[in-house]
Amino acid sequence: MVKLMDSGKKVISSEVSNLSENRIPPTVTWGVVAICILPFFLNLLGLDFSTFGEILTPDQAGNLSQMELFEAMHNSLEGSFVHTLLEWSAVCTAVLIVLLSLMDYSLRGDPITPVLGVALFFAGMMDGFHTLAANHLLEIVAPTNNLIPFTWAICRLFHALIMIIGVSLLIGRYGNYKHINPKQNLGFILIISGACGLLAYGLIYFTSTQEILPQTTYPDALLTRPWDFVPMLLFIGAGIWVYPKFYNCNPSPFSYALIISAIPNAATQAYMTFGSTALFDNAFNIAHFLKILAYLVPLIGIAIEYIQIYQRQARSLFADLQKSLGFIKNLVNEVLDSTRFTVAITRSGEELEAMMGKQLQSTTEVIHTVQAISGRSQELVKTVGEIEADFEKLRLSCSSLSTKLGAIAEQAGRITRITSTIDNIAKQTKFLAINASIQAISSEQHQEGQGFNIIAKEINALASQTRTTAQAINPIVQDMQAAVANGVEEMNTFTDAHVQAITPRISLITQGIREQVLSAQKIRDEIAQLGSSSEETSDYLRHTLQQTNDTLAQLQMSVENLQQELNRFSRDPSSLL
Repeated sequence: MVKLMDSGKKVISSEVSNLSENRIPPTVTWGVVAICILPFFLNLLGLDFSTFGEILTPDQAGNLSQMELFEAMHNSLEGSFVHTLLEWSAVCTAVLIVLLSLMDYSLRGDPITPVLGVALFFAGMMDGFHTLAANHLLEIVAPTNNLIPFTWAICRLFHALIMIIGVSLLIGRYGNYKHINPKQNLGFILIISGACGLLAYGLIYFTSTQEILPQTTYPDALLTRPWDFVPMLLFIGAGIWVYPKFYNCNPSPFSYALIISAIPNAATQAYMTFGSTALFDNAFNIAHFLKILAYLVPLIGIAIEYIQIYQRQARSLFADLQKSLGFIKNLVNEVLDSTRFTVAITRSGEELEAMMGKQLQSTTEVIHTVQAISGRSQELVKTVGEIEADFEKLRLSCSSLSTKLGAIAEQAGRITRITSTIDNIAKQTKFLAINASIQAISSEQHQEGQGFNIIAKEINALASQTRTTAQAINPIVQDMQAAVANGVEEMNTFTDAHVQAITPRISLITQGIREQVLSAQKIRDEIAQLGSSSEETSDYLRHTLQQTNDTLAQLQMSVENLQQELNRFSRDPSSLL
């Protein structure tokens, strides 16, 4: 039950709020009524609003100086000046009405306000024509005494009729305009504007070309200006029936202001119809002043409507801003969370930069190591070449030694032959010694045989010693021949087998070392290129990390500023409007 009561109160309060929004403030309404009645009471108190001015006769003008004549002419035209000021005030108000109505159309796209604003504008243009004609700024044929009252009556009749016709066209069709394309609405506005303009121009042309205009002022009659009686009835009828019906179809401050504007319009016509008997008299000036008020009331309505539109948009914007505020707060929290990750990313980037620096340093060390290996490999290739040359020299030396040992073996063979010869000589000597001994024995019989015997013994001993020596030399020579033969054979074997077997291996080693040198050079070039790429990568990463750090710093600053703005907006929501 309590909930139902609360909901009912909310509905009633919302309806009251909508009703108050669709009307102008009551103080404005009562102020308009008071202004319309106030001149009557002031007249009762003796205050007169007429501005006839002093009539300047030719005799008086002849007796005045130039300056006095100038002042006298201004005094005589006092009524005309006041009339012009009042009329052009109304015209300017009509211009403001049409401008605000067009601004309202640009905001809402509703053609009703601009249609009625255009109608009021052309009514003001008719008033402007009335003023120009009264001041003889246009070529008018009719006399002023008849022109001013007649054009006033025509302008007021035009004002009443064009407003009634415009509102009647819009009554009952308001809902249809909501579903019409804005371009079609603009076309409708242009058609109404053209029709009003043509009608106003036709009336102006007709009035300005007539030499004789009907009499509109009857000072001794009850209706001193009967031509203003019909517009008065039209304004009263519009205020009682037409405008309220239009307000029910289109509740808005402007449509409500039209109802209120009927009060000063009817009062204007009443002062003219029952009180004005001459140009610029009391009722004449009051009527012109109240006509300004009649234009100001719709202007106030449009202004209030424009302000309400702005306030509604501001409230909608405020609601959207509050929604956006919640979203932005969540976004700020997410950004703050993301900044924590970005701090970790920054640290990882710094670690990555340090690792890239270490990698670059290691790559540089590897390049130096590979360069050292390449240099040592080249030295090793050179040493292996020298070893190969030494082995070639050894092979040549072995061949030379083998040749020399062969010559020694050949000489040893000759020694063998010599020892054989000595042995043969020893044998023959021994035979000779034996023969000598035999001869000595045979000679002992004679006295000469004693010497031969001694010689034979010495020869025999020498032959035995020679043979013994030859026999002792012969084994030595044979051993030397065998040793030389073995040495020659072993030297040839070493030269032909070992040296020839070592040479291809040394070639393979040399080729391998050369390939190692080439590989080391290739590795050095690739590592140098890798070092260059690593250095470029390190520079790029360093630059990227620097930009990332700067961006993160700016992001952190923006988040802090946004957080401050959000806090300020939370404390004072109106600060954003």
